[in-house]
Amino acid sequence: MFIIKLYMKYLFNLLTILSSGATIIKNSNLPSCRNCIHFKPEYYNELDSTLNKCTKFGEKDIITNEIKYDFVDYTRKDKDKCGLEGKYFEQEPNIELKIFKHYLKKNLPYLSLSGLFILYLYVKIIDN
Repeated sequence: MFIIKLYMKYLFNLLTILSSGATIIKNSNLPSCRNCIHFKPEYYNELDSTLNKCTKFGEKDIITNEIKYDFVDYTRKDKDKCGLEGKYFEQEPNIELKIFKHYLKKNLPYLSLSGLFILYLYVKIIDN
């Protein structure tokens, strides 16, 4: 009898957890870097890569005048910079356009080759 009560209690707890739908996702309330105006994706990276840059933080080479931006991963881990909470986060107003431009830049070689191939086929069809 004790085993049945223990089993029923376990089953009840399991069903309560499953039916509550309570999922706990760490940092779900924090802003994402990819939605920030300071986020600069490198053309060869995916948007979720930690190798993308943050244009809010960096260092200027005083000789060449070149600015080297910090990686987004480092700026979010550094409390003195953006930090985990995203202190300097500013919502990108045109996030869809930014994603589309990145997609085009990233796939430009493939799109160019595809266009040239279609043009080649078109010329071949016209010649026949």
